[in-house]
Amino acid sequence: MRSSVALGVTGFSLIAVTYGMARFSWGLMMPAVMQEIPFSIHLAGIVTACSYISYCLSTAAAPWLVARFGARASAYLAALCAAGGLLLLACAFSPLMLAAGLFIAGLSAGVASPAIASAVGNTLPPAQQESANTAINAGTSAGIMLSVPVLLMLPGGWRAACVAFALLALICLLPARRYLSNDRRARVQDRAGWRDLARQGSLIRLAIVAFISGSASAAWWSFGPDMLRNHLHLDARASSLLWLISGGAGIAGALTGVARRALSLVQIYRLSQICMALPLLLLASLDGFSWWLFPTVALGGAGYVTLSGVLLVYGAAATPASTASGVGIAFFMLAAGQVAGSALFGLASAGLGASAALLAFAALALGMVVVLPGAHER
Repeated sequence: MRSSVALGVTGFSLIAVTYGMARFSWGLMMPAVMQEIPFSIHLAGIVTACSYISYCLSTAAAPWLVARFGARASAYLAALCAAGGLLLLACAFSPLMLAAGLFIAGLSAGVASPAIASAVGNTLPPAQQESANTAINAGTSAGIMLSVPVLLMLPGGWRAACVAFALLALICLLPARRYLSNDRRARVQDRAGWRDLARQGSLIRLAIVAFISGSASAAWWSFGPDMLRNHLHLDARASSLLWLISGGAGIAGALTGVARRALSLVQIYRLSQICMALPLLLLASLDGFSWWLFPTVALGGAGYVTLSGVLLVYGAAATPASTASGVGIAFFMLAAGQVAGSALFGLASAGLGASAALLAFAALALGMVVVLPGAHER
C-alpha cells in the first residue's frame, strides 16, 4: 500500500473512532442510558459537558504531546483513551461513572486531530497535505454512520455498542504503529511557544472564527435530537434517521480537495457556514415533520464537517513550522465555542423559546460568512 494512502486510511479510521464513536455517539445513546440509569435533564447536561471539557483540555495539551512524544505515540494515546472511556461507559451504573467515561473518551478526539495533522505535515509533500487533511477529517461522519446502526441493531443495546466501539479503537493501534512516524525530527519541528503563537494576527482571527462557529454548531450537535423530539414532536426512529443522515452527509467533507478545483477555500468556507445555518432556520420555522428536513440536515452535517476541515487547513497553514500547534488552536477554540454555545442555547431556549434560540444561532453562522479565518489561499 502506498504510504500516502496508508496514512490516509490510518488517520481516517482514528478520527472515525475518536470523534464519531467516542464523542458524538453519546447524543444517540443518552435516551436509552437515561432509561436504565435514571437521572435528571439538568444532570444530563453536566454529564454531557464532561466530554466537551476533556476535549478542550486535550486539544490544548495535544501540541505539546505531539512535540514531546511524536505523532505515533499521541495516536496511541488517542486510541487508548477512546477504548478506556467507552469500556467504562459500558460498565457504568451511575451518573458519576458515565461522566468519567465520557471525560476519558472525550480526551481521545482532542489528541487525534493534531497528531494526524502532524503526521501528514511530516510525511506528505505540501501539494498533497490539504486534500489529505480534509479527507481524513471526514472520518467523523464515517464513525457516526457506523455508530447509528450498531446502536440500533446490536444485541445488548448501548453497552454492547460501547464495547464494540472500544474494540475498534484498539484495532486502530495496529496501523498507527506501522504507518505513523515517530522520529525526533518531527518532534523538534512541532515545538512552538504559546506566547509566540499568540502574537500571530492570523491565529487570533482564526481562533475568533472557530469559537463563534463552534458556538453556532452546538445548537444542532448538542440539541438536535432534543429539538427533533420535543420541538417537532418526532418519534425516536425518525429522529435517529435524521441524525444518521446529518452525520453521514459529513462524508462530503472528504471531497473538499476535489471541490478546490472549482472553488476557492474562501468560497468553500462561506458555503459551509451557510449550510450549517440551514437546519437551524428550518427547525425554527416548523412545528412538525417536513420532508425538507432530510436534505436540510444533510447539508448541515456536510457543512459542519467541511468547516472543521477548512479550519484545520487554515490552522496548519498559519503555523507551517508547527502544524500540530495551529490545528490544536483551531480545534480547541471550536470545542470551547461548543461548550459556550451549549450553555447559551439552553438558556436562550428556556428564556426565549426554541424558535428564537434557533434563529439566533443561525444568525451566528451566517454572520461568519463575512469574517474570514485567515488569508491562506493555495
